[in-house]
Amino acid sequence: MKTMKYVDKELSRNGSGYSDPTAATALHDIYKKEKEIDRNAMRLIGIIKDLLRICDFELIEKVKIRHKPSEREYR
Repeated sequence: MKTMKYVDKELSRNGSGYSDPTAATALHDIYKKEKEIDRNAMRLIGIIKDLLRICDFELIEKVKIRHKPSEREYR
């Protein structure tokens, strides 16, 4: 897992390796939003599994969900 400091450094450079603060700001915001979506998806899957256990059910196959706006899929 990449640390935020590493990601900031990575996003602050363009393809040629030169500093690009304007793009870095935009990319950082996108990266933060994607990480938030990832955390929410993992939290949701955990809640589904907890609810199944509470109701005395078991998961037979992996849970697969899709975030509609980004179309990212999670298992």
